[in-house]
Amino acid sequence: MKKATLICTLLSSMFSAGYSIATPIPGTTQYPVYTLDDKLVLGRIESVYYSQVDALSDAAFTAKIDTGADTTSIHADDIHVFSQHPSYQHLKDDELMSAVVEALGGTKTRWAEDAFSPFQLYVRFSLQHPHSGELIAIEDELERVAAIKSRSSEHPIFRPVVSMPLTIAGKEVETELNLTNREQFTAPVLIGKTFLRNNAWVMSGYDYLQEQNHATVISNKERVSIQGLEQAVGVSLSNRYTSVHGTNIELDKEARTVSFELESPNKKGQKITLPWLKQITLSGRSYPLVTIPVQLPDGHTQQWQAYVKDRSRSPYQIYLGRETLNKHFVVDTRGHHLLDSNTVSYKARIQDQPAVASPIENVTIDGIAMIAEPSFVVKTPILKVTDFEIIEKGKQDEVVYYLRDKHGKETRQVKPVIKKLRVAGSLRPVVEGKFEVGDHTFTREFALEVLAEDEKQPYFIVGEKMAKNGLLINTRTEHLLESYPLFRAGHIEMAEVEGLEFPVKLDTGADVSSLHAESIKHFEKNGTPMVTFTYRNKDGDSKEFTREVVDSMRIKARQGEKANERPVVEMRVSLGEVTKTIRVNLQDRSNFDYSMILGKNFLRYGALVSSEDKYLLGK
Repeated sequence: MKKATLICTLLSSMFSAGYSIATPIPGTTQYPVYTLDDKLVLGRIESVYYSQVDALSDAAFTAKIDTGADTTSIHADDIHVFSQHPSYQHLKDDELMSAVVEALGGTKTRWAEDAFSPFQLYVRFSLQHPHSGELIAIEDELERVAAIKSRSSEHPIFRPVVSMPLTIAGKEVETELNLTNREQFTAPVLIGKTFLRNNAWVMSGYDYLQEQNHATVISNKERVSIQGLEQAVGVSLSNRYTSVHGTNIELDKEARTVSFELESPNKKGQKITLPWLKQITLSGRSYPLVTIPVQLPDGHTQQWQAYVKDRSRSPYQIYLGRETLNKHFVVDTRGHHLLDSNTVSYKARIQDQPAVASPIENVTIDGIAMIAEPSFVVKTPILKVTDFEIIEKGKQDEVVYYLRDKHGKETRQVKPVIKKLRVAGSLRPVVEGKFEVGDHTFTREFALEVLAEDEKQPYFIVGEKMAKNGLLINTRTEHLLESYPLFRAGHIEMAEVEGLEFPVKLDTGADVSSLHAESIKHFEKNGTPMVTFTYRNKDGDSKEFTREVVDSMRIKARQGEKANERPVVEMRVSLGEVTKTIRVNLQDRSNFDYSMILGKNFLRYGALVSSEDKYLLGK
């Protein structure tokens, strides 16, 4: 099975002359949802609905899908636990939960299903409507108390647990929900095994997979309106958040509102007030995050989350980031103002067999691997290099430039110049090269251009002429054109890590894989940061390693925990038929059942993870 097989719309190559859309896996449906064996196939991020809370039933909440989480958690405000039992009426919140857990024999006791019923426990909490900002008050019986292992303390963290239905891609599941403060996380909902078990597979390399077929095809230049005021819309493939232009920004935390002057392209303005969701910090500056009701040219209204900032120097009043693109759109590099005409869905557009790429791709040119990026403005594809020299050779000139191979060795490239392009006063020689993309090899023309001062490494810009039937940019994933098989895996599998074989946990909620490490010692070798450490597990396997530190990670903490810094090294990992050298952060995992978790940076290579099965690949 290929990655394109399940997704159906992911084409095997965006450069080949003849495209073919892969057939679905037998037993799956491609619309309205992706399923496999009658279970949903979810991306790492999806939209979730509180389907039976009337005030919230039509509001989509962002949910992170996490096979590493035993429980499902939601962000709630004003959480208060109380009891109607005479012996416990004087206690509340953490003090009450701690007393009840102690009365039941402590956290190491196996509690019966109805163990908490005699204590007559209730919880009050509020959920914030993502569009209006209104706090919706809810009171419910307490199902139980969850005792969560802490990374930084031997004492558990107590959370109240209620039972409520949640709906993803039309599937409603009655599930237990831990109530907690998730303000420090992007997603207010964390979907764990209590929802996923027997209901879903998880494809870690995708965000909003279930939204893909419904996505509207747009261009990089569009027009919408906010409260009747026209707005010019541009597209950013590098920014995560959408931004909206506003001046005279006023934040009222008590009223939970943001007021600002909105402007149209012709500088016509009006003051608007929107619910304030929270503050986000970008490049050291804080901005208010709001939900803006955006009216599309066809009359439909969508809710876009955006932060407000002064964008006076930009031609666009709204700049779409990946979060909004992932939820609603796929970008066609051809044409402008596609929303002004009849809107086309992604599912309909791919019938024309365009090329489909993500914002970051890998390509090999004349044997040299490099990053490739699609462009909205470039027609002839461009290879950006540190420098080049044109040498006159009579009838046909030659151009010389240098690229580094995978070993860091500088290789000299000499090519005949086919033609010369003059763009904005600069000369670009056009040459021909051999390309390898996924399983395909072909020859194409491209131009050479010198890197800008702030660009460090050579890279390739995909131009319109490389995509014969048009180019769609799907921001839901990266490296869309890589070819690798899809495979089913349990949430626990045997993996081989640098010659050692042991059980690992497959955690779709983790960005980067993590390995247990003891005796971590930092040092430098020829100016390069290094680390030595010992891996050891409960089965008695042990091995010492010395590795270059390629990065460090600051791990966000749960409520009640401290964030921590971890060194990141590279390790070779094999799972099933997949072997990759990946980045791994080092931490003390002695308090956890498994000495290693494999996160998104490994699982994106085709893993469909089941939250209820173990050792699907064999023990």
